[in-house]
Amino acid sequence: MSKPETGAGSGHAALRLDAIFEGTCTLEIPGVPGAPPLDHYPLRCDIRFSADRRTVWLLGFEPIVTAEYTARLGPLAVSNSTKVHLRSAEPGRLGQAGHFSIPIVLFFDHLFDAPFYEEDSDLPMTLRSDVPAGSPLDTDGRLTLIGEGTFSGGALDGKRCRLTYVGRVSPMPW
Repeated sequence: MSKPETGAGSGHAALRLDAIFEGTCTLEIPGVPGAPPLDHYPLRCDIRFSADRRTVWLLGFEPIVTAEYTARLGPLAVSNSTKVHLRSAEPGRLGQAGHFSIPIVLFFDHLFDAPFYEEDSDLPMTLRSDVPAGSPLDTDGRLTLIGEGTFSGGALDGKRCRLTYVGRVSPMPW
């Protein structure tokens, strides 16, 4: 639940806050026929706020698993499913106005494995609420995070992607 943390110079123990960010995510990969289908996928993330509530960590989430779909691999059409894992997350920021910024790297693990070809990809991005279509944490815990990035490696290398994550934070950090 909450973890003790030394307050800034006070010598008193303050409490970090473990919370849940629960909602849905949508993934868009423009111009990619047979992209992994993710539209309003239920997602629950474990997060932690520092004692001063200015730093936020994305601790993890259950992998996102797409339904089976037909993917294009060059001239081939193959049956595929994709698992999206959190590869890494850096400490993020929570501003006084409720805006979030959390740098992450997602790993896209494709079920289809081709010999002599690395099809899996990383997607570095920063989830932010202070961009168009994003919204800061409100008094009811609602939050919309937007992340945009370019895939690195594998079948999606060089492709742009946009992730939208709409949900609610509980308990509230304030």
